[in-house]
Amino acid sequence: MHLFVYGTLRRVQSNYQRLLDGKEGFEFVGSATTANKYTMSSSGIPFVHKEPETSTIKGEVFMVWDNKLVKSLDALEGHRDGERHGYHRELTPVRLDNGMNMLSWLYFYYGIHHGTVVQSGDWLNRNNNK
Repeated sequence: MHLFVYGTLRRVQSNYQRLLDGKEGFEFVGSATTANKYTMSSSGIPFVHKEPETSTIKGEVFMVWDNKLVKSLDALEGHRDGERHGYHRELTPVRLDNGMNMLSWLYFYYGIHHGTVVQSGDWLNRNNNK
């Protein structure tokens, strides 16, 4: 499965280093941006809400083929199939930086909006919030 990550699971971020770095069962596909606009907020960690439509979201796509790794990632995000509370993994269209369009899984947040809106949609650039 293709997985689009936008926060702490991006390369060199804390959860990437904790859960993915040096592991087998996945590979980096490329940097990407969502095709649709969503709202990203940050309160120590990032949250992507489907509404309102603020900006496209910047992140990275990984190909993950190890089911145990998928379960570990879902557990980290609190994803449960069929339940939309907290983070929920859903297919969404993304565009790789090389121009290729694809569908990728993304963890949307279904909790209450909180934190600061990241206008750029890039959590790594959240301190330059313009």
